[in-house]
Amino acid sequence: MVFFLKILSFEDLVSFFSSNKEKSFLFTFHSMGDRDAVGSAAAFSRYFKNARLGTPDFITSNARRMLKEVSYESKIEIASLSNVEIVVVFDANNIEALDKFGLELLSFKGEVLFIDHHLPVNEQLGNNFLLFSDESYNSTASIIYDLMKRLGFKADKEASILLLNGIISDSADFRNAFAHTFMQIGELLEIANMDYSGIMGYFHESVPIENRYSTIKDLYNSNIQIIGKYLLIYGSADEHANILADMAIKIGADASVFWMVSDKEVSISARLRPPLDKEYSIHLGRIMQNASKIINGSGGGHPCAAGAYGPKKENAEKIANYIIEEIRKALGRK
Repeated sequence: MVFFLKILSFEDLVSFFSSNKEKSFLFTFHSMGDRDAVGSAAAFSRYFKNARLGTPDFITSNARRMLKEVSYESKIEIASLSNVEIVVVFDANNIEALDKFGLELLSFKGEVLFIDHHLPVNEQLGNNFLLFSDESYNSTASIIYDLMKRLGFKADKEASILLLNGIISDSADFRNAFAHTFMQIGELLEIANMDYSGIMGYFHESVPIENRYSTIKDLYNSNIQIIGKYLLIYGSADEHANILADMAIKIGADASVFWMVSDKEVSISARLRPPLDKEYSIHLGRIMQNASKIINGSGGGHPCAAGAYGPKKENAEKIANYIIEEIRKALGRK
């Protein structure tokens, strides 16, 4: 696969921040920033005296509650390139993921660094665009914690809570986790002086009852199909398609696909029970990359957890049917 971004190794990443620590940074993330994106940027920004934290549009309600938990909500602003030497984009690997702000980056003369844990996107950009992306991490927050330790940045309680939010929320109930993930969680829980039941209780309480009600209702109204010896659950969602996709796997599905249409766009999420990705050579991230063209958007993710979004709302069912059919064909090979 050919990439048009300059690809950095982890050692390159360490060297980049070591040599540029005194420069003025904008730390930003993908459109509709979630806990992994926002938590990673917010935690890392604490160690740079000239770093601003900015969102390309808005952040999710869960991300806002997370920032409030550590008294950080007032420190986020609308992303601006004014007086910025370097832009660091967390939890994204392409400019489309930043909506309109991504277009502004095309004329930015300084370096733009993407830090991500998803399958990279083929994209031809200028020589000032850099990328570190490693699918062996379950989340961007996991990358940032390793980077902090390598740079000698000692995590405090607030940074630990932010990183825990990112690592756990992006783990899909730990189906995307690695041994290293659990080691990091243990270390961060100790620093934050929390136990696991405490952080999971916090996660449960952070989701309003109205959202949980809507999720259960949509799941009840979803479609179920048997493919050989596997169960596929799919359907539309009033909101939070990603949560529905996770919940379907949790209650026994082998694969799930859910989509929702907002005033702005269509978004779709898919999940697969490991190790079916290896057994059937399925990579949901690649499927989402291809499918995103149907809605004039962008997509990607892990082999077992991926998503896409785009403005062509009238093609919501078309993209859903494409993804569902790709999963059906793959699971029906044996």
